[in-house]
Amino acid sequence: MMNRMLAVFDIDGTLRTEPDPWLHLHRHLGTIEHGEEILQRWKDGEVTYHELAALDASVWKGFDRASILQSLESNPIRSGARELIEWFKALQIPCVGISTGLSVFNDVTSEELGLDEVISNDLLFEGEVCTGSVSINVEEDGKAEVLRAMIERYECSSTIVFGDGTADVALFKTARVSVAVFPRHAHVSDEAHLVVNTEPIHEICDDIERLLNNE
Repeated sequence: MMNRMLAVFDIDGTLRTEPDPWLHLHRHLGTIEHGEEILQRWKDGEVTYHELAALDASVWKGFDRASILQSLESNPIRSGARELIEWFKALQIPCVGISTGLSVFNDVTSEELGLDEVISNDLLFEGEVCTGSVSINVEEDGKAEVLRAMIERYECSSTIVFGDGTADVALFKTARVSVAVFPRHAHVSDEAHLVVNTEPIHEICDDIERLLNNE
């Protein structure tokens, strides 16, 4: 039933509670006014996604890695996330993350949850100090392209996708099973096979198995 499948997870808002790690870090470091202003300029079409990310990162120049990582203390892993990953692992289904968030956080999440791989955006450091630069590996509308490369690399024929935002809808459309986890927009719920609005989130496993068995 589940041979050659790949479990694909958004991170922020899905496996962790905060939906926007960029704004969350701005709040943590006391730069939220800058973050909100730049985000609005992007929404208004005044700057590109790469420019948005570069402007965000520039204000964090000089902050050390430890101070940045402290923001994870107020962005906990969702209850049931570990059990959800363990369920897939027991079925020998690889678990990967695709995130428009920051690898400085997602590397920690990956290690804590046992994900096989996470592709996200790199906040750059010189030693332990942020340089104020960022390398974009996943654009807001670029998750599908990243997933195609992952499917080829893992030699999987179908996916089970978990996400919470509009950037995940493109992944939902090609998934064998799609799960909206605490979706932030009605459109996200409408495009998913299953919706999770309560924790622990691993309680959805029975529904996933039932849906796969009924196909």
